[in-house]
Amino acid sequence: MLIRNAVDKGLASRNLDVAVYYSVLIVVVAVLNGLFSFAGRILLVAASQHAVYRLRVEAFDSILRQGLEFFNKTMTGQLISRITNDAERITGFLSFRLRMLVYSAFLIAVSLYYMARMNMLLTLIASLTILAAVSINYAYARRIRPVYDRIRHQTGVLASIASGTLAGIRTVKALTAEEYAYQNFDEENAKLFGLSVRASRINAVYGNSPFLVIGMAMSAMLYYGGRAILHGTLTVGELVAFLTYMLTLMWPLRALGFILGDVQRSLAAATRLFEIIDAAPQPAEGEVELGDIRGEVEARDVWFTYDTGKTALRGVSLHVRPGEKVVIIGPPGSGKSTLLKVIAGLYRPERGEVLIDGIPVEKIKRSSLRRIIAYVPQEPFIFDRSIRDNIALWDPRVSEEDIVRAAKIARIHDTITRLPKGYDTIVGERGVTLSGGQRQRIAIARALARNPRILLLDDPVSNLDAETEEALVRDLREALRGRTAIIVSQRPSLARIADRVVYLVDGKIEWEGPPSGLLEKAVNIKEPGRGRSR
Repeated sequence: MLIRNAVDKGLASRNLDVAVYYSVLIVVVAVLNGLFSFAGRILLVAASQHAVYRLRVEAFDSILRQGLEFFNKTMTGQLISRITNDAERITGFLSFRLRMLVYSAFLIAVSLYYMARMNMLLTLIASLTILAAVSINYAYARRIRPVYDRIRHQTGVLASIASGTLAGIRTVKALTAEEYAYQNFDEENAKLFGLSVRASRINAVYGNSPFLVIGMAMSAMLYYGGRAILHGTLTVGELVAFLTYMLTLMWPLRALGFILGDVQRSLAAATRLFEIIDAAPQPAEGEVELGDIRGEVEARDVWFTYDTGKTALRGVSLHVRPGEKVVIIGPPGSGKSTLLKVIAGLYRPERGEVLIDGIPVEKIKRSSLRRIIAYVPQEPFIFDRSIRDNIALWDPRVSEEDIVRAAKIARIHDTITRLPKGYDTIVGERGVTLSGGQRQRIAIARALARNPRILLLDDPVSNLDAETEEALVRDLREALRGRTAIIVSQRPSLARIADRVVYLVDGKIEWEGPPSGLLEKAVNIKEPGRGRSR
């Protein structure tokens, strides 16, 4: 409108003052538009960053609340990709694309309103142009969304391969498997490349279509507008205003394609992120808060089957008296580790139940259960933090005295104090600077720092040499004093600290009894070949 008045009332009438007046108004409007746009962008960016911050926190919290079954069927790289890449995609949309979408819709509506006040025929041409551009962009959105879904998924697959390869880089190097790792990565990367090229082709086909439509519309406006001027039904200023509106709409209509494409990418990212947030967490915890317990453990007719369909436990019944040390042996895949995880409450049995001092595990508060039961996995994870942090594991209830006491019981204190920074020594990713025996002892100290009444050890000597194994077995006798302990192992050395040995085969207890004689008989049995169900 300002441009129309500047042309008709100023330039066409040869009135310089009026032309300057409207020129100044145009500059003022442009400045105000810039200021409001700047303020709006700042507020929207702040709001979008806060929203995505909450999404990341909720997604990570949901991951932490999942049971082990969730991680058995979900790749780590996929989870990392969703929390980082997908969240970042949503941030970009909320902070920029959403503002552009609202701005474009507002600009189109205002432009059509003022066009209609000047000439209905040219407004009809503009409306048909906008309708054609929107239809093209709608078709584009329908075609591009499935491609972007596959791209986001493939990005997660690639992240999983990369993280898995880097986590096991020492094994890759030791087995000279670099070529295989490269080929595996290259194969999946080629799939991502193909999907990206396909998306680029769709963008190229649909992305420039609005320019063609707008160019044709402006040609039609020049023709019909020129005829209207000759007939006196339209002024030169109004035609210039119409063409200016169309030029103004060129960017919003062109941007709609990019915005709708980004909407599809953001929807794909949001879907993947909300799949994590909305994922059903592990079953609700119980309400029983345990105080001082005797340490009695009982499994009654426990059955457990993995999602793969492999039944790991078949009606296992085991009673462990308070303070008793039980060693569970058996061939690989017999369900020994699964039984420990069920007792620890990490897996919930499909049938049967586990009781602590006569109370079913599912009725005990999870925090209370973790306080009285400590589980040390076969391959303990050491974080890239200090030794102190690895033992305390960020638990504010674990004091410095608890850390040192646990380290002394695990016979790792002297080794730690000989290090230049002592307990503040950073051990590297996965404890790369530590030996296998040191990692195992730090994991045991981590468990003992909370002074648990029940200790579950999954093959603590499996990765140790004979000398380190002998020393650890000897020291475990002191570490387990006054505690109920269930230890999984395939080596006979741990039987020396056991009150009872249980022999597990194919998810069933074959026999149990004192270590003397029974262990020798058990380990000499020919172990049938079975799939791994541990």
